[in-house]
Amino acid sequence: MSQSEFVRTMVQAGRRGFEGDLEEPGSPDEDPRGNALETRLLELLSTDTYTWDELLEAVSDDIESRLDDTLEELQAENRVRYSGRHGGYTIVGDDGE
Repeated sequence: MSQSEFVRTMVQAGRRGFEGDLEEPGSPDEDPRGNALETRLLELLSTDTYTWDELLEAVSDDIESRLDDTLEELQAENRVRYSGRHGGYTIVGDDGE
């Protein structure tokens, strides 16, 4: 993943967070409209002490998995494709013209 893709992904994730959509529909989370990151951090810290880098790695693994799964689903639905011409993932039919 390029740096620009990472930044774009984080911005989109942040936007969803402000809309209260951090949890997927049907999520088993006890607080589906709450702060999923806060919940995850509290779970981690209840078991041990972590450095900043360890916490970052623990919570970013989840977003990487979710991003990968979502991109696979969108590609299978032919809604998104990887385009070398556009330098990354793009919406199908978006030729930029």
